Amino acid sequence: MAIDTGLLVDCADLNAAGGVRQIILTDLDNITAVAPTTYTNGTLSSVTSGTPWARFENKQGMAAMTVSGTKENGATKYEIGVSFYIPNCLGAQFEMLRQIEDSCPVAIVELFSGTRFIVGWSYVYQNQGEGAAPWVRSQNYANLTSIEGGSGTAITDENGVTVTLTATQYELPLEYTGAITTVSGDVTATTA
Repeated sequence: MAIDTGLLVDCADLNAAGGVRQIILTDLDNITAVAPTTYTNGTLSSVTSGTPWARFENKQGMAAMTVSGTKENGATKYEIGVSFYIPNCLGAQFEMLRQIEDSCPVAIVELFSGTRFIVGWSYVYQNQGEGAAPWVRSQNYANLTSIEGGSGTAITDENGVTVTLTATQYELPLEYTGAITTVSGDVTATTA
């Protein structure tokens, strides 16, 4: 790839909203199709899942996506972090988080600007499996790296947990341009 063009910054870029509106998660095994099937312009226009995605709202101002890249021996590796705060410790909420522990999550992170990024998905270094689904045995998915928080000690303390997912990828997060439709009492979503 040649360096043949640059980027401009305009007023809309300087006034873009930060923060994360919502995070939806599915297991890598649930993904049945993607478009395009090969890397094109840093975007995924469609991710089809055999089951709905789990939808996580969070306390406003307490969720973030971070990107950290390093280059070693000619290969660039990116650590993509997604953290979000779930207020009010409840057994039902902890049970929902337990589902992430032993899975291979793929996340779509929607920013307040409206831009969406897919985390835990990469075209680079996919394992080549049978058929048209080379991602089936991908090792680029996200991992649950921490759950921190609790009840606090004073009545005015925060009561909740911060969940952190981390994905090791070999390309920057791809922008997701497909549709997200919230369903099932707002706790799940579908993609197209």
